Amino acid sequence: MTKSIALATLLLLLLAGIVFQYYITALPELDQPISVQSATRSTETGTISVTFQDRDGDQFHFGVRGSADSKPQAFPLFYIRNPKLVPYVYWPSVGGPDERALLRVLDGWIQRNVSPEAQARLAQASPETLIPSEADVAAVYQIYEILQARHRR
Repeated sequence: MTKSIALATLLLLLLAGIVFQYYITALPELDQPISVQSATRSTETGTISVTFQDRDGDQFHFGVRGSADSKPQAFPLFYIRNPKLVPYVYWPSVGGPDERALLRVLDGWIQRNVSPEAQARLAQASPETLIPSEADVAAVYQIYEILQARHRR
């Protein structure tokens, strides 16, 4: 009887661990409208990070980690699903399904929030020439372009 209880407890803990792992690595369901709360860009390494905030105040932090030694297309993606509850940084595999899922989220956000004229301007402008309100959107657009270049193949 004791072995059965111990085995059941172990299985329950394993199941709880799997559910927790799925929670911290899955993309969140953000309620519209979604706005850019903050965006940062490192000029030395090329690291870009953005924080989205939805209607309810839930946040989603994501970005690409730059390196002076590599091209932007090779920068690894990262995201934090719920930075207030579980500050776990998830690094999905380059070119993997989690990265494609984030690309779809960014594509939808850009289609809803950035006009075609602004998209053309962002594609041509350098980050230094943008006004502060455009700089945040430009950071999202730059991450979008990096992910899009990886998945165009």
